[in-house]
Amino acid sequence: MKKYFMFAVVVLLIIGCNSKESGTEQELLESLKNEEKTDSIAVTEPEPIVEKTTEQTEKIAEKEISDKEVSEKEVSEKEVIEDEANLWSSYRSAKEAVKEAEIDNDYTKQTKHLLEAAEFANALQRFDIEAWQYNNAGYALIEDFKEKTEYMSVMDALNKLELKSEIMEYRKETRSFMSIEKSLLTEAAKHLAQAKEIDDKLESSSRTTIIANNILFVNDVLSFLDVGETE
Repeated sequence: MKKYFMFAVVVLLIIGCNSKESGTEQELLESLKNEEKTDSIAVTEPEPIVEKTTEQTEKIAEKEISDKEVSEKEVSEKEVIEDEANLWSSYRSAKEAVKEAEIDNDYTKQTKHLLEAAEFANALQRFDIEAWQYNNAGYALIEDFKEKTEYMSVMDALNKLELKSEIMEYRKETRSFMSIEKSLLTEAAKHLAQAKEIDDKLESSSRTTIIANNILFVNDVLSFLDVGETE
């Protein structure tokens, strides 16, 4: 009888333990389900980032470059127009200064402003005008030389002489005082050479003849001044 009683107690204990473990498992499963449910609500998936394709990126880059080039071109063209307008304005100012110097009979200022005008004409790529300015600068110096040496009066007096001895003596005296202003013709020759160099690259015109005549005059007078006492 005692054995049956012990057996019954053991059976009850086993049943009690199984029932407790089963309840624990059930609670654990329910807890896990609740946790999974909580996680699925709390965690949100980030929105997918759509990357631009290489083709799209290249098109955008090309457009930006194109827009920049157009903008730079417009700025450049505007600057060129403004620069050209400024150059013409400066050229005209130089020519006005030449006229004022002519009124004052100031050949030094005439030459100075004519050379300035030549530089502006060069910047404007008006080489025909540039050639004229260098020619005119040379001519202004020729006129300065003639005035300071009374060249026309001297030549008239020389042409009236008949005796060789008188002619030789007069030429010697003329050469002596004209040599004082020789530097004017030397400078004139330099500007006329520049005028010719530019004109040679352009179509022949009346300017070509005028430059040649001025060069001829300067060379003849310089040759006369450079001759020694014996001719």
